[in-house]
Amino acid sequence: MNDEGGATVPPEATPGRAECQEEMDRLEKAVEEARKELDRQTLMAKEYLEAAKRIQADFDNHKKRIQREWEEYVKLANEKLVLDLLPTIDDFERALEADCSPEELRTGLRSIHDNLLSLLKSYGLREIPSNGMFDPEYHEVLSTGEGEDGEILEVYQKGYFLGPKVLRHSKVKVAKKRGDDDV
Repeated sequence: MNDEGGATVPPEATPGRAECQEEMDRLEKAVEEARKELDRQTLMAKEYLEAAKRIQADFDNHKKRIQREWEEYVKLANEKLVLDLLPTIDDFERALEADCSPEELRTGLRSIHDNLLSLLKSYGLREIPSNGMFDPEYHEVLSTGEGEDGEILEVYQKGYFLGPKVLRHSKVKVAKKRGDDDV
């Protein structure tokens, strides 16, 4: 057998038609299997994507539901507080309408104050102690005076905790050693 250059190629070096057909069939089968695997993987990817989208939608719905529930909880908590405060408003109205002496009015207002403070304490309100040394976590300095450095000299406005949180810092006058202004 001659190749195009005129050289003779031995017959065993060129594949026969049957061998070529076998190779072609084998390659076509491999391509078909690869296509089937690609289709299977594509379908799986689509299923995973759809599952991820459903999970994301479920999570978004869950977040919205939790937000609505929290808002409802806060609304109910506020409702309870307002309901609990109504007797105090009633007491103030009675005190304003009362025909009494200044001392009786003072006694009545002190009673209303004590009742209101008791109610707020039942909700977790506590006064910040301001008898001692200044602590920047709990006190705000409005002015300074002479005395032992850091000692609280006067409380202008009480501070309060609500549970463990500082609701309002105490506004105080704090002692400063003489001569600290020269530094």
